[in-house]
Amino acid sequence: MIGRKEELRGYRELNNGGRVKYGNNSVGEIKGYEMITNGEFSIRKVASIEGLQHNLISVSQLVVGTRLKVSFDDEGFEIIEKKTMTVLLKSKRKGKMYPLNLNPIRGKPAICFLTKAQTNDSWLWHRRLSHLNFKYINKLVLGDHVRGLPILKYEKDHLCTT
Repeated sequence: MIGRKEELRGYRELNNGGRVKYGNNSVGEIKGYEMITNGEFSIRKVASIEGLQHNLISVSQLVVGTRLKVSFDDEGFEIIEKKTMTVLLKSKRKGKMYPLNLNPIRGKPAICFLTKAQTNDSWLWHRRLSHLNFKYINKLVLGDHVRGLPILKYEKDHLCTT
């Protein structure tokens, strides 16, 4: 759950998203869902809660039925990809709390901040996406519609020969 919908990528607002009850018996209204990402790691189905002051994460929702593992120790915690054992996100413990460090996680990038893809990468993705127009490849990047598609600006330097 997150209090600032600006941190969510591809935010979708809901008319009646339901409510969340906190440990102190107060209630928050769910305004929408989407994901947060840092490019390599994404958390999907993140709820935007009106008035929430702190970001909260359910470890069981993060690991059950996913490719992820969460490891806690005295120093902090790590979110690990099970198959490759790659550490995707790491955060230090503060007192009795294990805060999720959202600093490297940002919202949808603006096109002016995207790095131009190398010519080889542009044509590789053009072919992988069935010779899709470069304008539409860039729309896929901005909408985060294709997993694994690098966040770059794709441009053609000549006409496709195939």
